[in-house]
Amino acid sequence: MKQSMVLVLSVWLVACSSSVDEKADDFMDVSFNLCATKIKSFSKGDDGVIRTVCEDGSYFQVKNQQTIEVMQEINGAYCNGVGFSAFNERKNYYTFTCKNDRSFNVAK
Repeated sequence: MKQSMVLVLSVWLVACSSSVDEKADDFMDVSFNLCATKIKSFSKGDDGVIRTVCEDGSYFQVKNQQTIEVMQEINGAYCNGVGFSAFNERKNYYTFTCKNDRSFNVAK
């Protein structure tokens, strides 16, 4: 009985720590790659959606880590590397505004 309790506790701790690690990785990616300033608000919901408000007022809502990678590509292609003031991922497209006030809707 004692061994099974130790095993259950160990599995539970490992499961919790991996979700904390994933959230920390997402936070760091958003902080360095998207905000380029301090993060004012960061959350990752049970649905996996990452919601962020940067210190400069820009905000992002992305479904997962892969979207952050897509955002980096879009930043270079559409915003000339200046970054976003807003970015949202929809079912079939991305909608965003570059920091130079140019707005786009791009199909996935």
